[in-house]
Amino acid sequence: MSKSEKWEPCPRCGSNRVESRGGCFFFLVGLALTGISIWLLIIPPIGIIGIITGILLMIISPFAKNMLQCQDCKKSWKYPAENNPYKKIENKID
Repeated sequence: MSKSEKWEPCPRCGSNRVESRGGCFFFLVGLALTGISIWLLIIPPIGIIGIITGILLMIISPFAKNMLQCQDCKKSWKYPAENNPYKKIENKID
């Protein structure tokens, strides 16, 4: 994560290894899932579920801004988190 981007430590494990996941990331994942699932239509249940999931990811991608993901425990959360215990500690220190 670049230093100019806003971030906060992971609320679950406290790690500083955090990556930003914006709307573009979810759109590309949805597009890739849809493309792969079209080829999987030879197994209709898997292909149909994959296409529906991919389309849903593309639809919700504009609303997925300011998402962060911890690289250690894989927890995803929206930045800024209101219930982050580390923010309360930082406020007490200042």
